[in-house]
This record gives sequence, C-alpha cells and structure tokens, in this order.
Amino acid sequence: MIKVGILGTGFGQTHLEWYRNVEGFQAVSIFGRNPEKLRQIADKYKIRTTTEINEVIEDPSIDLIDVCLPTELHAEWVIKALENGKHVFCETPVTYSSDEADAIRRASEKYGKNVFVSMFILFSAPHKLAAELVEKSECGKLISIRSYNKTSARWGDLGLYKNITNFHNHMMDYVIRLAGMPKAVTAAGIDYGAKSVVTSILTYDQLYAVMESSSAMPECNPFEIGFELVCTEGVIRCDAVYGDYTNEVFSVTCNGKPREAWDVTEVDDYVEVVKHIKHCLQNNKKSDRIDIVNAIDSVRLKEMIVKSMREATAPDKLA
Repeated sequence: MIKVGILGTGFGQTHLEWYRNVEGFQAVSIFGRNPEKLRQIADKYKIRTTTEINEVIEDPSIDLIDVCLPTELHAEWVIKALENGKHVFCETPVTYSSDEADAIRRASEKYGKNVFVSMFILFSAPHKLAAELVEKSECGKLISIRSYNKTSARWGDLGLYKNITNFHNHMMDYVIRLAGMPKAVTAAGIDYGAKSVVTSILTYDQLYAVMESSSAMPECNPFEIGFELVCTEGVIRCDAVYGDYTNEVFSVTCNGKPREAWDVTEVDDYVEVVKHIKHCLQNNKKSDRIDIVNAIDSVRLKEMIVKSMREATAPDKLA
C-alpha cells in the first residue's frame, strides 16, 4: 500500500478522489490553512488533517507527498519532501523557472526519490494513441503539428501570463513528447485582462508546430481541445469538446485512404497518471513521461515563449 500525504486543500481534494479510485493507494493526511475546510474534509473522507505542513512532510509512514500548493511554493516543499525521504507527485506547472525545476531535479537525484509531475495530457487517450502512431511511423515522418485549446473564463484568471503558464503549457508537454525541444520560438498574444489569446510557432530542422490557446471564448462555448499531425503519408486528427455534450472525434487518413473515425475509449487522464505512478513505485523505476526531467523541458519552452512574447507584444503583462 502506497501511503500519501497531500499538501493543499484546493485541487488537493480532487487528488484525494483519484487515490480513492485507484487500488493500492491510501491517502492518510492532508495539510491546509483553513480549519473549517479541513473539518469538512475530515468529516467527508475520514482522513487526518493538519494546519502544520511539517506533520505531513516528516510523517515516517508516508511514502508519497502530493503537492497541490501554489506554484511559487512548489520548489521549496518538493525539495523538503525529498530531503525527508519521500517520493513526490507535483501539480503543474511544476515551477515558474527552469532554475527552480533544475534544483528539484538535483534534489531528486541526490536523495534517490522520484518526482512525478502531473502532465496529464500525455495520458489522454487520443493524444496517447496519436503519439504511438507517430513513434511507429504508421503515417510516415511527422512534418507539422497544430494544436489548440479553447475555453471561456470558467477557470478564473487566464490573462496572458497565466494562459502561457497554466493553459498553453499542457500543449507544450505534448509537442515536446512528439518532437522534442525546438530550435526557435515565435509567440504573440492579445490580453483582455483575465482573458487572452496566445499563439506560439515552434521551428525545428524539418518540422514546425503551431500551438493556440484561447481563454476568451464566450460563456456558451464548451471546453475544446484538438490537434492535427501531418505526416509524409497521412494525417492524424482529433477534435474534442467537453462538458454537457462531450464528444471526441479521432481520425486517421493514411496513404490517401481515409479510415473510419476511430472510436477512442474515453479514460480519466488523471486516474491514468496515478496508475502510472503506482507502476513506477511498485517496480522501483523512473517515469519515462512525467519525471521532473521531462517537466524541465516544458518550463524551458515556457521561458522561450515568454521571451518571444515580451519582445513582441504586451511586455507589461509578462513582468
């Protein structure tokens, strides 16, 4: 049984539900600053709660510390958990700077413990299947990537900088899996206060990728994600909407012959992440997808996008 301590009662409550849905985990305690919220969590989940963060970090019975604190606190508490001999699962973005992410990597290596980062899009069924088709060259060589996500203002502040770090970043995780780090980045955006639109163009030797994120859709619009992977001998596409009328359409056209739309089995991406963590811990291995080493590349790409954006538009929004 993998025993878990959770830091943070915001998204931490959602993480708590994941552990309840995956056999082999036991969430034993959760830290928060609001005593009333902690009382409600204790009543609902029958879990130990505390306002003293070190009670969780230093608990010898805990194997995995789940960090759901504000991003600016991640590096400090991830490293303290590692120093106390714990594996760590950290929410995204893991940090806002590559220097802090690299400090986490060094601590992970020093103390011999895993740091998993919740890059959940890598476990999305259509994204995972498309990546496997590309890696097997089922449609030839990949030559371009177009990826988008669109939402109304339902997630709170997603102005220009927050869009890049908290929304655009998930596509970064996926593009890096498909193509690695780019040679150059050109980015531009429009800021509407708590809403924004961001477009990034990534260039490689014989490949380019376009990523587009909008948090400025009207309230009636569903949450949308999609991608188009153009290869030398075919095209892989996914267009999906989520909400009251969730629908995923995944298709492959290969060698000039359209295939029927694939019925991709819908999975809970987050639960798949937790299952992957269990597999890694039970087999004493590093993750090949969501290790801190993978996450550092995403932070570095974010910095490249912010630099390009600062040079092009709205520098006051990216201070």
